[in-house]
Amino acid sequence: MNKFRTISNDSVFIMVFDSKFGAVIKLGGDLSKLELNTADPYQSVVHWIKCHAEVLVSSVERIWNTLGNANWGDLGTLQVLLATFYSIIQWNGPPRKSISSLASAHSLRLQKRRIECHLAENENAMAPYQQVGYQHGEIVELDHSDNPLVKNTSHLKLKQGEILLLEDLQQGQKSFQIKESFIGGNYFLYGAISLDYPTQLLTLYVGSHPSRLEPSWEDMSLWYQVQRQTKVLNILKHQGVSSKYLPEIIASGRLLHPGPCKKQSPSGRCDHPWCGTPILVTYPVGEPLSYIVTRDNPFSSDDALRCCRDCLVALRSAATANVQHGDISPENIIRVFDVQGTRNKALYIPISWGHVVLEDRDSPAINLQFSSSHALQHGKLCPASDAESLVYLLYFVSGGTMQQQDSIESALQWRERSWATRSIQQHLGEVSPLLKAFSDYVDSLCGTPYPVDYDIWVKRLNRAVDGSRSTDRGKMIEEVAMTLRSENVAESSGTSGGGT
Repeated sequence: MNKFRTISNDSVFIMVFDSKFGAVIKLGGDLSKLELNTADPYQSVVHWIKCHAEVLVSSVERIWNTLGNANWGDLGTLQVLLATFYSIIQWNGPPRKSISSLASAHSLRLQKRRIECHLAENENAMAPYQQVGYQHGEIVELDHSDNPLVKNTSHLKLKQGEILLLEDLQQGQKSFQIKESFIGGNYFLYGAISLDYPTQLLTLYVGSHPSRLEPSWEDMSLWYQVQRQTKVLNILKHQGVSSKYLPEIIASGRLLHPGPCKKQSPSGRCDHPWCGTPILVTYPVGEPLSYIVTRDNPFSSDDALRCCRDCLVALRSAATANVQHGDISPENIIRVFDVQGTRNKALYIPISWGHVVLEDRDSPAINLQFSSSHALQHGKLCPASDAESLVYLLYFVSGGTMQQQDSIESALQWRERSWATRSIQQHLGEVSPLLKAFSDYVDSLCGTPYPVDYDIWVKRLNRAVDGSRSTDRGKMIEEVAMTLRSENVAESSGTSGGGT
């Protein structure tokens, strides 16, 4: 700074905050008066600040009132950036571009950046397994190993046609071939076939290497999506919970890498970056609702009713094993087509059961748009949390306006305002009077300790969807015999016993 004495008008903003309060210090002054003592540069700056610098402090306010409370576990980079942004506005006024306009162009900028860095070979890849090249001045870490398979990277990129060998400690080795890849939230998701039964397309989840759980939140999410979900699906299987509206676990285990393995025990791992990577294979494969709504516009009344009925049947089945999904959102509901019946009917199936709350120490996933009010405010699920999230889902897929939320507090305010003004019920009433009645029912249960009466609503939705007045129709739809695929199910080595 001492070398650039011509700089006199620029200022430095310093963010000061703790878990409750935050402020911004604006520091500026004439740098020509900064006498630098190389023996003690800090003391030189202190002297310049005391005698020559202009120091201004923004009004101290509870920034977490508008950006979320740190005690709710949402203190992160986004909150700090937004706090800095709003505090700087106090000095310089509103920016030329709004946050919404910047956010709308973020995806384009990110894609352009990925292309510049050669981070993607195709549109489906999130990040490469092998990172090559030194173009465009990128900072790279040299790897002196000639074997590209042993480079130190945490993510596994699979290509179409690649064959994976899955090690199942219960039933031996199984082979799967990658047919397609697509991004599902924060985890890698692929369409694959079993080489033993190549006619059926399956969903293959690739988890995170065990050594990557500490430094990366993304890798922790991968752990939830694979190993944690494996445990939950095995719990449903072992308790005899079966329904065509629930995902079916086909296989789970650990990836066998090419070349020799130096692990000391069957449950151990060697220093190969693939060794020990968990894999989960489920059935069926479908399109997430978020993609369907973006492509095909909002749902019709019939589709919304069927989606509500199918999700309630799945939630009712899981509730018999004391399991709540905890992460109902458009990304976690897929649409598949049942081609076994006389008509080609759509089925809506909740997937991604990795955030199920099984113990008191477990926390549900937090989604500012679709999580229940109880989950946002207390970090826990109440008995009606999944049903409340389902109402927000139905509101979204039927064309309801849901603004992007930037904090837990703003998300709670939106929920309180929407329920108080009955805007959710009014919109769903335009789609179907039955959906309006269901949202009224859920509104009466929000935050209470009372369970949802799934049976009565499944029966009413069955009559609306299928035109049947039989009181046993719900059980007929839900109870479906398990197929021979269940013989391939095995519990992952990382989720056996009482682990989480």
